[in-house]
Amino acid sequence: MINMAARVALRSYPPSFRERYGCELEALVEDTGAGPSIVADLLVGALRAWLRPVMPDESAERRRRRMQASVATTWVTWCAALYALPMLDFILSEQPWPTPDLVRRLLDVAQYAMFGTGLILLVGALALLAETSRTGNRAAWRPLVALAPTLPTWLIAPFLLAFASIDPLSYWVAALAVLGPVAFLITMAVAPAVAITRCRPSAKVLRLLALSGVAVAFAVTTTGIACVAVVTGLIMNAGDAAQLVTVPMLAVTVAASAAALVSSGRGAKAALHREQSS
Repeated sequence: MINMAARVALRSYPPSFRERYGCELEALVEDTGAGPSIVADLLVGALRAWLRPVMPDESAERRRRRMQASVATTWVTWCAALYALPMLDFILSEQPWPTPDLVRRLLDVAQYAMFGTGLILLVGALALLAETSRTGNRAAWRPLVALAPTLPTWLIAPFLLAFASIDPLSYWVAALAVLGPVAFLITMAVAPAVAITRCRPSAKVLRLLALSGVAVAFAVTTTGIACVAVVTGLIMNAGDAAQLVTVPMLAVTVAASAAALVSSGRGAKAALHREQSS
């Protein structure tokens, strides 16, 4: 019998993977058991399936799924870069030494690029919403329901931090004030990506989104370059103490930039190939 943890791990696989291998994988778990090591392997496999989606042999469907995977990946990387910008501004505002003009200009360019591409993503979301409304596939947006329980923690986090500073014994309040917004940000990045996969958009809509993803990828890369400049300045002026906070952020933004460029390039290639063959 499959326990709840294994069932959640099985459902975390992409819909295309579950359609092709879901029954076989579920039967295998029933035969081998669902211990902690099996659940861990399932979660690792689910992550690998999202990063390297199963592509069918048919060229048209293969290109459609490649564009779909590219759009979902680009959204996640855009969220990662967007979350890094206010943290970079906060870190620089707390430093006693003045921010170099080049670093400040890079941050300004990154902010304009990220907010500008945010409008592109909004247009894409409206296009997806219009298509799902027309086809009646509104159930594909159910993953967004996960935002509901985490959004209040994002809104009340400042008040919780203020209360925690008054009452030093309320460590659980401070933990909620920190972990709640983190859960919301992670859900904000993951839930729309899952919804995009469940929507099964048409090739026409995906072509528009995949080509727009190139601009999003360059905006994410701009944020990565700005983060490199900030971290370099902090290490040169603040020493090794700054590495504890800034180096993990640098790793995230650089990884997001690389993933956005590679994934958007593949998606755009699939979109342009479809245009040439039509």
